Amino acid sequence: MKLSKAQKIVISVVVVGLIVVGAWASYAHKKEGGEVLSPELLEEQPKKGMLISTGCGWSVKDDEAKAVEEAVSSVRTQLGGKSPDFAVLFSTVGYDSNKVLSEVNSLLPEVQVYGGTSCLAVQTREGFHVGEKGSLALLAVASKNISFGVGGVSIDDFPSAREAGKAAIQAAIDAAGEKGASKPKIVLMTGSVGHEEELLAGIEEVIGKDVPVLGGSAGDNTITGEWKQFANGDVYSNGISLTTIYTDLKVSWAYEAGYLRSENRGTITRAEGRIIYEIDNQPAAEVYNEWTGSTVVAEELETGGSILSDASYYPLAKIIKNEGKEYTLSIHPLSINATDHSLEVFANVEEGDEVLLMHGDWELLLNRALTTPTKALESESLSKEDVSFGVYTYCAGTVLAIPEDERPKMPVLVKTAIGDAPFIGTFTFGEQGHIRGVGNVHGNLVNSMIVFTEKA
Repeated sequence: MKLSKAQKIVISVVVVGLIVVGAWASYAHKKEGGEVLSPELLEEQPKKGMLISTGCGWSVKDDEAKAVEEAVSSVRTQLGGKSPDFAVLFSTVGYDSNKVLSEVNSLLPEVQVYGGTSCLAVQTREGFHVGEKGSLALLAVASKNISFGVGGVSIDDFPSAREAGKAAIQAAIDAAGEKGASKPKIVLMTGSVGHEEELLAGIEEVIGKDVPVLGGSAGDNTITGEWKQFANGDVYSNGISLTTIYTDLKVSWAYEAGYLRSENRGTITRAEGRIIYEIDNQPAAEVYNEWTGSTVVAEELETGGSILSDASYYPLAKIIKNEGKEYTLSIHPLSINATDHSLEVFANVEEGDEVLLMHGDWELLLNRALTTPTKALESESLSKEDVSFGVYTYCAGTVLAIPEDERPKMPVLVKTAIGDAPFIGTFTFGEQGHIRGVGNVHGNLVNSMIVFTEKA
């Protein structure tokens, strides 16, 4: 859909299609006997470095035990005999999460484990991994220069998600051996859909607003509540897993949606929770329909129902102003109520919030796999040679908006940005990140990259 002349587009990201084509031509190949494309496998060898050693493995084997065994074997080979302190585990819901975590704990008994379930696939530097039954990825770290602490709780065990967030971050601080003596440099978060803002509020009660919290809400394949969170030996269906990270080494990150802005903007004049009833005193869905040129919700205004797929290209964004700067936080429209023409979204909204329409296409969404890791390096003036490992979070809604045969290009683009360093990636149902000077926020259709280095 092309915007009218009155809807002047302000370009906020750079599309690098030529780089996509060039990188893909260099790294891609066709798997024998199939149509799925993936990058060439890297030769497994120990990550050389004085301060940080890492190993990353993955599997698409149907049996959970064999899948974990294959991933752990790769991890051990790359670690070169060093014992890891911490591991990130992402797996899809086709696997039995309890079996997966039990096997990881059995093979890596002294290792703290953080993670959760991912929508449809996982990714590493070796490729975009989709199995017949499921897929999993495991990244393990050994370092005397980084202290990790994993803590998790079930939200159901607390009177509110805010209290659960407080308990989880305190448990993670204690597990790192800090006992609250100092603030972590950064926090990894895997939460549960629908509670994100309250969880972040609880976390910030303990560590303040200046510590970045990055991650996402665990996903499944069908948005039916099958998601899980992993914290050491525990699997939660409605929980939160956190990792506090203490280090004097540089850790850099970026958190962005990377859509294009339009000039369509207004103020929410009636809302409750995650439902927008009115924008500029008009029914919200009617306003959204007008802004998108009747491309997304014209039919649903009559019938009601989900607009999740088409709305991936046309999110709203909350406008956040701080110290003269204007930030946008994208939110994903979910469905239309045919009776009152209200608009349900995937993040909390309030009366008085200013919103604008953003838009993009699948090429733009795909290219974030290059632009966001690149921005993570630029934020601390780093080069790809400085990266020891990375953790990549990408919205499930945006990956589903990318054609299936284009998705395997994502890890190629990440690799183009950060080089040969291992990374692990998950696809989530809502993403948490940090706005400097504002604090930690929950958005949709966002991606983030965290890179860890040996630089002081």
